Parts: sequence; C-alpha cells; structure tokens
Amino acid sequence: MLIMVTGGVSSGKTQFALSYASTLAREGIYITDEHAKPLPEKMRAPSKLRRVHISSHQSLPDTLDHINRESNLFRADRRIVVIDSLTSWMISEWKNCWNSADQARIIARLEQLKEVVFSYQGLLLIITNEMQGSFHPSEEEKQFISSMAEMNRMIAVRSDQVFQLTSGIASEISRNKIRY
Repeated sequence: MLIMVTGGVSSGKTQFALSYASTLAREGIYITDEHAKPLPEKMRAPSKLRRVHISSHQSLPDTLDHINRESNLFRADRRIVVIDSLTSWMISEWKNCWNSADQARIIARLEQLKEVVFSYQGLLLIITNEMQGSFHPSEEEKQFISSMAEMNRMIAVRSDQVFQLTSGIASEISRNKIRY
C-alpha cells in the first residue's frame, strides 16, 4: 500500500504522517536525512517507529531497496516505512548537480527510486512538498521544480491514499474526505 502526504512548508505534514502511520502498523521505520532537525516533543515519532538517518554516502533508493529485500514478506502488512521527505532527498541530489553528466546521474537515480517505490512490498508512506516556483527562477530551479512535480504526480497516481495538508488540516484528496 502506497500513501502520499503532501502540502506546503510547515503545513503539518510530518505530524500528520507520523500520527497516521502509528494507526496503520504495529512497527515501522522512519527515514530522514542526516541534516533533519530534531522533531519537537509533540511531533516525536511513536516508539514503534525506528528512526533511520540517511547520510550523504547513502541513497534513498538503496536504503529502501535494502529494507524491502530484508523484510519478511509475511509481516509486510504489519510494518510501515515513512520517508520524510522525498523533497529533502531530491534537494540533496540536485545540490551536487554541476553539469549535464551530473543531471544524467540524477535522472538515473530518480528512475531507480521510482522502480523501488513502485515495487515495494508493504506499507509505504511518502512525505513530499507541493512545488511552487519563485517569480524569477533560475534554470536549475526550473529543472528541479519540474522534476519534483513529475515525481509527485507519478506517486500520487499510484498511491492508494493521497493527503494534502493545509494549516494542519489533512484532506484526503484521493477520496475527497477531510480529516482533522
């Protein structure tokens, strides 16, 4: 089962996602990057979600693939993996992009991530940001926003549930429901 949680900056995505994830499974893995700020006390990941930090020498596709391969298929429905956030991972990838060869590497990594996400066995919750540009975006910013928006669209289309958060209110846009 694939679940997507999206929204703007500081809209309450992480708090909602962690709360929702704790209702879906008995155990889980909460994946963040190594530069993620500690969560405030009210947003702490439930104790049943083990926190995993991805460092600069690791990749999200490799980490997710490793979790999938090492999982017990018969227990997959009891565990959830929460990725916080897809946007952070993509920003880290694009920061290292200096030329067209690097961009080709990033496109290959995105394809690898798509393959791993769509073949994942079990509950997977992906937190991502809505993409908006500035008034005068650079060429790099345009490429990043376009790439991120494309990834969001593909995940949304294949997701069983899609939530959009606005000011802490989650709307299940895949079924036109509102959750408080």
